[in-house]
Amino acid sequence: MGGPLPGESEVSTPQVPRQRSAVRLTRQVSSGPRQLPPAPAHFTNRAAELKLLENLLAQHDTDGPAVQLISGQGGIGKTALATAWGRQLGDRFPDGHLWADLGGFSTNGPLSVSEALGRFLRALGVPPEGLPSDVEELTALYRTTTAERPLLVLLDNAGSTEQVLPLLPAGVGSLVIVTSRRRLGRLQTEHRARLVELAPFGSAHSAELLGRAVGAERVGAEAARARDIAELCGGLPIALTTVSAKLAGRPKMSLEKIATELGKEYRRLATLSTKEAQSVEASFNLSYDELPSDAAALYAALGLHPGPDFGVGVAAASIAVREEVAEDLLDQLVDVGLLIDRGDDRYTFHDLARLHAKEKTAGNEYDRDIAVRRMLEWYLFTASKTTAMTVPDQDPIPYRYEYRPPSPMSFASSDEELAWLELERENLIAAVKTAETWQLPELGWQLAAAMWPLFLLRKHYPDFLEVSQAGVRCARAWGDASAEALMHNRAGAACRGTGRYDEAVSHYEAGREAARKAGNEVVEIRSVEGLGLVALAQGRLDDAVRWFTEDHRLSESQSRTHDVGLALINLGSTQLKAGRPEPAIEHLTRAREVLAADPYNVARARTDLGRALTATGDLASARTELEASLATMEASGSRFEVARALSAFGEVAEAEGNTDEARRHYDRALPILVGLGRPEADALRTRLEQL
Repeated sequence: MGGPLPGESEVSTPQVPRQRSAVRLTRQVSSGPRQLPPAPAHFTNRAAELKLLENLLAQHDTDGPAVQLISGQGGIGKTALATAWGRQLGDRFPDGHLWADLGGFSTNGPLSVSEALGRFLRALGVPPEGLPSDVEELTALYRTTTAERPLLVLLDNAGSTEQVLPLLPAGVGSLVIVTSRRRLGRLQTEHRARLVELAPFGSAHSAELLGRAVGAERVGAEAARARDIAELCGGLPIALTTVSAKLAGRPKMSLEKIATELGKEYRRLATLSTKEAQSVEASFNLSYDELPSDAAALYAALGLHPGPDFGVGVAAASIAVREEVAEDLLDQLVDVGLLIDRGDDRYTFHDLARLHAKEKTAGNEYDRDIAVRRMLEWYLFTASKTTAMTVPDQDPIPYRYEYRPPSPMSFASSDEELAWLELERENLIAAVKTAETWQLPELGWQLAAAMWPLFLLRKHYPDFLEVSQAGVRCARAWGDASAEALMHNRAGAACRGTGRYDEAVSHYEAGREAARKAGNEVVEIRSVEGLGLVALAQGRLDDAVRWFTEDHRLSESQSRTHDVGLALINLGSTQLKAGRPEPAIEHLTRAREVLAADPYNVARARTDLGRALTATGDLASARTELEASLATMEASGSRFEVARALSAFGEVAEAEGNTDEARRHYDRALPILVGLGRPEADALRTRLEQL
């Protein structure tokens, strides 16, 4: 596509951090994100720990955020305590509540710092297009964004201090609650984190949790057996909750029967390293062993799911059943405590349950391969339904499905398509990585290519680069030069968008070489265009003209009318930047005609045409072009292009000697550019200062 990166404007202007009084109000109308998960339905005991947490918070006396660390073994209830306390504190933090599962002990690996920062910044109003790719820059932007916003931040399942530090907000009065199986000594010594360690429940509180779930009368009638269950569960809330779910689903089952079954399972697992491991495994097996075969198969398959959570569609695909059947099976898994329902038809595992599920397919490589391939192909099949949002880089390379999903998801609009890509972004990225790891290179590069609409329209530059580079490796392993060229061009676009110009050139050159090897001039067009865009961004204007002229020639030879129009826009923009408005007007006028069926790019051409006409003194014609351009971009919600048109209007006003009008246009454009993190903001700010 032509231009800096097409679709760069499909965003909204972020909220600017507000100045606040140092006085904390007890209650205010909420104005920020509310991400905390719901408190557990049967949260029990922990009164002493809650009181301790409150006392430690009251003692906080530093300028930075208060940091509370809740530590303890897996399954002991750290998340439940943190969530319950966070919910109690909610009204004290009207600026927002942020939450992330850092996955420090997950079988899928920890959440990356860049992903966590990206999530938080998007929640705080920074659009995806405005996020830098560098972790240090992301951290700096996060600190700036949180400087005047006291926040409640829950960082769950931290594996290390290094995961936590970049996520500490800068605002005075913020509270960070961290949960971890480790004590995170550095967090305590260097950042004065206050530690609260959790111990397993005693028999009384274990019985209380059972009573909340299945009824105090039922537990009281078999008090001795309840104590046996508590002991066999090791006082661990996760084990007790799983057993409670089984009892709740069977109102007539005696506690004695459960205690007997649990005892047999516990003793069978005596080879496990710790009593805690025995307790958790025994409680899970107690539920798993009585599952119907199809529910057990779904549980085991989902243990191999590549991403952190999942919906009904991929669950159905994993064992080749209809979605309505999968919904019933998921409900069964939730009911027996083996799966967590997050709401909105999204599900996830506790990390111990995910490990348990994954172990159920250990040693059965055939079933594992089928389940993984079914899930990855479902993601590809559904993502491929979104490609109509953009003009393709090339004719698609067909993919032959081994397990074609029986019921594809349908989308009513491009907005729905983009929303689905955003929702499944992490899963799609994980799917690309999984395909590469499982040596499914054709599937891997196709998944990477299918994410193009998301990256084109929303950028997500760190993800864009990571996925594109993985796509290059997969395409090369698959042995298709056209696919490799396409993925090199995508990686080049990701590097160019983040200012990594040398890397971008390397990718575009490699893409051009691969495209020539494949004899694919359509893909070569993208490589040549990319080399021109890098040259333009670096101010190498003669090189840019040379590359765009070659781009135009290739597009003409392939009868690619749309690409001809984009090449003309780029040629016109370059000539304008070089101070040659007359040839710029010629190219841009022609582009406007060639692209008549594409209102967005016609408007892009009109913006630069208006600027070129301004440079020649034809201000009336310039206003005509810019009025049409601005109307189109405002209707499309293309914020970056709106800012470009407003800036161009400012130039017209300056040429007319109307400084006040120019300032009004620039004042409207500047916040958009700042919010998008665009380098043009600095030049516009300087221009405003000079008026």
